[in-house]
Amino acid sequence: MIKRNNGKMDGLPEKALLRPEEVARFLSVSLKTVYRWHDIGMIDGTKLKRVLRIYRDSVLNLVEENRTE
Repeated sequence: MIKRNNGKMDGLPEKALLRPEEVARFLSVSLKTVYRWHDIGMIDGTKLKRVLRIYRDSVLNLVEENRTE
């Protein structure tokens, strides 16, 4: 379960660009899943010298769009 603290997601680093490993750990999914989600456009990112970085805002949007309560 993702804990919220004043609108922030606990456990997600506060930097704008995240490593795929950080996203996978935060969402409890495999690294392969993060890359696949990026490839199909579920999360946005950029490649810096052939290294993928995921936009933090994109991860937050994915969580919000798929939240059930």
